[in-house]
Amino acid sequence: MNLAYCKIILQRRKDDTVKRELVKKLPKIELHCHLDGSIRPETLRKIAEQQDISLPTDDGQLKQLLVAPKDCQDLNDYLKRFELVLTCLQTETALQTAAFDIISQAAEENIQYIEVRFAPSLHTEKGLSLPKIVTAVLAGLNQGQQQFGVKSNALLCGMRHEALTEIEKIVHLAEEFKESGVVGFDLAGNEVDFPPYTFEETLALANQLNIPLTLHAGECGCGKNVADAVYLGAKRIGHGIALKDTPEYFSLIKEKDILIEMCPTSNFQTKTVTDLADYPFQLFLDSGIKVCINTDNRTVSDTTLTDEFMKLHEWYDITYTDMEQLNRNAIEGAFISNNEKQALHEQLTTGYQLD
Repeated sequence: MNLAYCKIILQRRKDDTVKRELVKKLPKIELHCHLDGSIRPETLRKIAEQQDISLPTDDGQLKQLLVAPKDCQDLNDYLKRFELVLTCLQTETALQTAAFDIISQAAEENIQYIEVRFAPSLHTEKGLSLPKIVTAVLAGLNQGQQQFGVKSNALLCGMRHEALTEIEKIVHLAEEFKESGVVGFDLAGNEVDFPPYTFEETLALANQLNIPLTLHAGECGCGKNVADAVYLGAKRIGHGIALKDTPEYFSLIKEKDILIEMCPTSNFQTKTVTDLADYPFQLFLDSGIKVCINTDNRTVSDTTLTDEFMKLHEWYDITYTDMEQLNRNAIEGAFISNNEKQALHEQLTTGYQLD
């Protein structure tokens, strides 16, 4: 193949990457997606009607309550958008419907595998037991897989502000459902006041039970939290943005083969970064740190995985080849068997044969 022909092919690939519809059709993997932040407004309306919960009749007003503004003040301002949703997600039917809704969204943009995370303790207000909550979500995920063919698993979150004994219940819950679709444990919530070593014994329990860990860390300005999460057993890091300020830990992240779950739209909304020049996507890649791309909260951030990849194309001129590698990183970091990973790799190989 001569040089001139190679240049034509490369230019064509570069031109093609700006075509949103093609990006949407490419196979994708998502590892960081929150159940309560990703329900379509119209689905939430149906859930609320079934429970006689009053919502604004105007779709625009409802969206204002559910979607975080671009000028969020901080993470806490962003998290206010979850209050109304959580009021509606207190029954088994609602949880199953919400989980199914996420899989239907994933199918629309050809996501081949998705891990959906949620905090069971946030859904007990009407008396649901923790096992019933998990069972309902798994039922919705399985229903979605049967209808749309999207493979999925669940991650259980412990909320940092809760008592350690309550969080340990979630760890044991993850073990109980390990063979039924729960593949890992996460810590979410107030990272500033509850850094990783607050949960040293809890995470030791998870490690003892062989429950994979993906922990939120480095979302609130402390790169050391990312390193501490790794020291405590995390295989993946949710967000991890503050790692950029602590390059002394880069070698640890690479040595342990840690995957950083980046969520571009969310990271700017929560003021994890405020300027594109400070966003560490390219820094991490250039430093040999593995990253994958995610939505975080599809509704709260008003985004899709296609949107996230298109933003990276706009910001960094990433190509199809780059997108393929980011998705392969996600496959390698997924909490699934090697056989399942191989099958996903083969789907990507077929899907990205663009010439």
